Amino acid sequence: MVTVGIIANPSSGKDIRRIVAQGWVVSNQEKIAIVRRLLRGLETAGVERVLFMRESYGIGYGALDALGDTTIQAEVLEMEITARQEDSTRAAEMMVQRGATCLITLGGDGTNRAVFKGCGSAIPLLPISTGTNNVFPEFHEGTTAGLAAGMVATGQVPRSAACWQAKVLRLYRQEQPVDLALVDLAIASDTMIGARAIWGIDRLHQLFLTCAQPWCIGLSAIGGMLRPLDAHSPSGLHLVFGAGGKNVKAAIGPGLFATASVQHMQELTLQQRVPLTFEQRMTLAFDGERDMTASPSDQLSVELSSEGPWILDVRRTLEEGVKASQQAD
Repeated sequence: MVTVGIIANPSSGKDIRRIVAQGWVVSNQEKIAIVRRLLRGLETAGVERVLFMRESYGIGYGALDALGDTTIQAEVLEMEITARQEDSTRAAEMMVQRGATCLITLGGDGTNRAVFKGCGSAIPLLPISTGTNNVFPEFHEGTTAGLAAGMVATGQVPRSAACWQAKVLRLYRQEQPVDLALVDLAIASDTMIGARAIWGIDRLHQLFLTCAQPWCIGLSAIGGMLRPLDAHSPSGLHLVFGAGGKNVKAAIGPGLFATASVQHMQELTLQQRVPLTFEQRMTLAFDGERDMTASPSDQLSVELSSEGPWILDVRRTLEEGVKASQQAD
């Protein structure tokens, strides 16, 4: 049975950065509408079953109630929910185990990081932007996005033609991987995690980036204003901040510009390991969210890896699907 998983984060786009910036808000009601359109596209492509992540708002149930007649068998995963990012990780893991051949996410950078932790590179992702930091996911119309995901899930378009593999930043303690980031890994001089979202740059110490695009918003925009770096390129960036460096003004949030002083910038090559050194206790933020603290005695390093998630390219998939259909005729 051809199966697709949908992970819709009801909390995406509702953190502290909505208060300090002027960001748009994707309501959960709109997320229901997006999922409803996704289901129609999946149905048209021949997908037979959809698995939903269980969450507090009931986005999957809401989409099904408004959908009407459909040939799709829909199921909400039986799982305990904690309203934390671990829910997305567990849901992705369960969906792979249940035979899903494509995952669709509704969220931001943090949501997709959590999903990748659960599914790895086993199946392709279609990230649809509904979060605060939206460097990794893109804006897609649900109808055609669902059609494209369905074409890949059913095998009408092979993954090799439809997808590209993203980079990932991996954090190591000694030689053991302990965490990862899809876009940015920031080290700040805060002594505690506090509010998880990181938005102030006055306490930034170091920043590692898989991409640096000046048209994106968030910490990666700092690198984008210095050295634009495409997500498809085989390299990354490492920035070190401090007084007396090069002043860079960047859009770190919707309607929010800030100036950072960059003392040093280094281009990272794939599989390059960079040891972390600092003189005081620091916090580490992954894709915009503080998740751990570290002391100077911790033996940590960061590596840029080419083995990130496979990302479904909607436009390319639909073009390849049309070509395959014409050849069949």
